[in-house]
Amino acid sequence: MNEILKELFEACRNGDLVKVKNLITPENINAQDVLGRKSTPLHFSSGFGRKDVVEYLLSQNANVHMKDDGGLIPLHNAASFGHAEVVQLLLNHHSDVNALDSWNYSPLAEAASKGKVDVCLILIQHGADPNLKNSDGKCALDLADSSTRPVLTGEYRKDELLEAARSAGYNRLAICKILLEHGADVLCKDKGGL
Repeated sequence: MNEILKELFEACRNGDLVKVKNLITPENINAQDVLGRKSTPLHFSSGFGRKDVVEYLLSQNANVHMKDDGGLIPLHNAASFGHAEVVQLLLNHHSDVNALDSWNYSPLAEAASKGKVDVCLILIQHGADPNLKNSDGKCALDLADSSTRPVLTGEYRKDELLEAARSAGYNRLAICKILLEHGADVLCKDKGGL
């Protein structure tokens, strides 16, 4: 690997945007680290949560679908390490929310197993499938830790949402519309059976 690529990968890891701008070219924007896991500049910057570098690389048409040796795309890296803003950026650039790595782990499974609540919420809002099974036959819910399990089961902050709806009063059509648009269960009853 040449010295320029080494410097580029290091700048992406460290979040050195000035250096990245000086080193990046159309020819090396999707270059893979042949001495490591074949990660690209976008893999490195996503995994280390370097939002400014990720934004720049995306503006220069970095490929969000490139896979490393383990079949991970940059979204896996950002999700695994809990970089919610980077996850959002990648999804805004059409990264595959249900991409599977070589072990059939999705970005949601990575985030759920590591307790990354904010990332799980974003992924689910973008259509992540919590039922995808990995090579061991386990889905994100099976792998979820105690903090992310409520996100995957729909129990996350449910009581707060119910209380907010109650405090808005009765006959609030706008509140009802918002709740229905976000998947509220019209058959769900409160603890009093109503």
